[in-house]
Formats: sequence, structure tokens, C-alpha cells
Amino acid sequence: MGEHFDEKEIKGKLHNYTEQLVFEKLDELLNQEEYKNVCSCEKCILDMCTYALNRLSPQYVVSHKGEVYTKIKDFNQQSKVDVMSVVAKAIEVVKNNPHD
Repeated sequence: MGEHFDEKEIKGKLHNYTEQLVFEKLDELLNQEEYKNVCSCEKCILDMCTYALNRLSPQYVVSHKGEVYTKIKDFNQQSKVDVMSVVAKAIEVVKNNPHD
């Protein structure tokens, strides 16, 4: 595989836009009053992100043009609702099973 291209360099240029959406929504929700008592240690945050990302479709981009297209596509209301719902569920699951 590495003979024709630099795998590490290629991987460094890929960006999963869904990750960004999940991080933003997780930060937004965890700052709300109803989630103030949810553990936000690194392990719990990683568990929440993993839970959400495994349930949402990845949206990979490699260029600014691709990122802009993905952002426009993801601004539709259903996508916002889907991310919000899955991230909220992730918080609840981890809240009920936190790392000690």
C-alpha cells in the first residue's frame, strides 16, 4: 500500500465533517443547565463522541470546496435534528454509565 503513496500523508488530509458537528453539538449541550452534572472527563467525552459517531454517517472532505458543499448539505433541518438526537442520547448513555 505504501509503495504508491504516503498513507500517513493521505490520512492527514482527510477530514470527517461529522466529527466536527458532533464535537460542536456535544459542547453546546454539555453547557446547558440540564447536563451540568454529567461527567466531562476525557474518557466520558470520548465515549460520548464514539457513541454518536458510530450512529451517524461520516462525511469526509479533502478540500475547502468539499467542506463547503458538506456544510451546505448538513444545514438541512433533518441533519441538525439527527445530530442533536444522537448526541443527546450519547450523553444520556454515558451519564448512566460514567467512568469512575
